[in-house]
Amino acid sequence: MGANQDRKSILTRIRGVMGDESVEGNIIETQVFCINDGAIIPTGSWRPEEYTHNDHANPRAFVFDPNMIWRFKEDNELVHFTAGTILWRKEYDQIRYCLMRRRRYPAGYYTIPAGHIELGETPHMSALRESFEESGLGVISIEQIAGGSTPYEGIELLDECRRGSIYHIWTLFSCECIGEPSLSEEGDVIGWYTQSEIVNNLSLNRASGYFFGELFNETPKNVRAQ
Repeated sequence: MGANQDRKSILTRIRGVMGDESVEGNIIETQVFCINDGAIIPTGSWRPEEYTHNDHANPRAFVFDPNMIWRFKEDNELVHFTAGTILWRKEYDQIRYCLMRRRRYPAGYYTIPAGHIELGETPHMSALRESFEESGLGVISIEQIAGGSTPYEGIELLDECRRGSIYHIWTLFSCECIGEPSLSEEGDVIGWYTQSEIVNNLSLNRASGYFFGELFNETPKNVRAQ
């Protein structure tokens, strides 16, 4: 196969192999396809940071995990389902928010704790799991602020991920937290930030920029274009 083939034609072929959507038991092990030409990548050759195939290197691939929820749209574009949390605490009458700077794609951008919803999980379960995995913080209270009771009722955002999708259906929660955050393998910096710092100083990934813009009624200045 030639390099840099049309994305839709690649996804059409992959859909013929993987089916229309995730169903428990239809994948036994993770399946990885090159994002440039759709070739099958041995899972031992793929790493979350980057892989090399046919003389091109890429931090992204089409990755189908047996535990992850995914679906193809009518136009054969791939959709993932995500739960995220805006983690906050009050310090001296000022609210601060916990964000992590990503070490993996899109590297260098700050994000709220979030991740792909797994088969059998509700968005609520996924949000609590991801917030603890990526921050280590204890949750005092949780409130849903976007989406519904199932992964399919969320907000669709244009939001690239390292597993190949450019669309994610988001369910979002707000959590008051206690403790100090700890780094996971996903990030290289984590901390508490004020509204002013988030709006004016931090480089945000697309979804975090959107949700903080809605929360603050003020568009952050440095949001990833894609």
